[in-house]
Order: sequence, then C-alpha cells, then structure tokens
Amino acid sequence: AKSTGSKILVLSNSFSGKGLAPRIAAKLEAGLADGALELPKINGDKLTVKKTAFSNKAFATLELSSDIKVIALSPNAYETKETGGSATVETFAPNIDQTDFTTMVKEIVRATDKVSLPEAEIVVSAGRGLKGPENWGMVEELADVLGAATACSKPVSDAGWRPHSEHVGQTGIVVSPNLYIAIGISGAIQHLAGVSSSKTIVVINKDPEAPFFKVADYGIVGDAFDVVPKLTQALKAYKGI
Repeated sequence: AKSTGSKILVLSNSFSGKGLAPRIAAKLEAGLADGALELPKINGDKLTVKKTAFSNKAFATLELSSDIKVIALSPNAYETKETGGSATVETFAPNIDQTDFTTMVKEIVRATDKVSLPEAEIVVSAGRGLKGPENWGMVEELADVLGAATACSKPVSDAGWRPHSEHVGQTGIVVSPNLYIAIGISGAIQHLAGVSSSKTIVVINKDPEAPFFKVADYGIVGDAFDVVPKLTQALKAYKGI
C-alpha cells in the first residue's frame, strides 16, 4: 500500500482476513471497518460503511475520514459484477523463514471435526418445527452429507434443545454462507437479520405463509419429517455415499 500509494484496501472478512485487517490498519495508521455488510459509499475523502457491532448483535454505520482506509467485507455481502475492467493483478508471496516462529501447544481445550459455524460455507439450521431435541439427528445427517455446520433458531437454544453457540440471528451468530438451509423456521425478523448475507437460502416449512419464504431463493412447502430424509437420501445417491 505504501509503495503504490493506495488509499483504500479491501480484504475478505474471512478467518485470515479478521486477523490481517486490524494489523494492516495499525501498521498504516489507517481507519478500519471490519465485518462490512456492503460496499462503502464514497463521499469526497470520506467513506461510509455499514457493519456489524457488539459481537454481531447490532448494526452500525461508520464514517472513515483517515488518509488510508481498510475495509474487511463479509463474504457474500455483495454480488460480483463483470465491469470489463483490466486491472493489473500482482501475485505476492512473502518469503518467511519458519525458524523465525516458535510454537508451543499448552493445552487442547477441544478438538472436533465439525465445521465452524461462523466460517461455514454451508449451514443447515432448524427451528421449533422439529418438535424436540430427539429429532435433531436428521439435521445432523443432512449436514454431514453436505459437509455443513449445524445451527438453530433462538427459541430452540432458549428451550435447551441445542447449545447457544449454534444460535443464529441478530442476538446470536451472524453467518454469510454460500448456502443456508432453514428447516422448520418461520423466519422472525431477528433470525433473518443473522442470515441476510447468505448467497443462497433454501427454506423447508409446511406453512406456506411462513415469512422465511419471502426472502428464500428456493422453497419447499412440506413436512420436514418427510422432506429432509428424502433430501438426504437423494444427496447420498448423487454423491455415491
């Protein structure tokens, strides 16, 4: 950035981006907007950015007036468009000597093969339509076939069916996967706020008037106990599992 005179740096708010963005901003003495939900609006030398705040529990609008600005965009925050531009792409691979780093494992708190919910590209989520925790097996089976993370609505975590760490929504975790499958979730506005950046939303609900269908890319009106097992079997057959 210093060598090219760049004034705006845009990164992905991915796992690595979340670590890089604040370090770069500090090094360049730049303004930072991480978790940006849309492309910034330019007003002269200032940028206005909408982002998540308070651990993804609220939204805030920031105005960056620093000379250099660093923006970390949430995945799927905007659609990719062909502009016909011909910007020069330079590949940069720093030469790092591994002996410069010392690593010591003090404690393994938890090891799991499950996909991390905030970073998952596919999320299978379910709500009270499952009627109880004893029926969660079919959600996990579908998630396993897709290589997805599992999630739930707030009423489900409040009822103790699933841990609060799986609660997706405005007061829980905000996700932006490539595919979000909602099973038996009506679509309260608080839940929709946590999934609005998803690239593709699939809703399975027996109530055709469920609000979730209004924002869904694909919808299946049917009983989850009938639809989900059939969907899982079809995916297994397709993948040859």
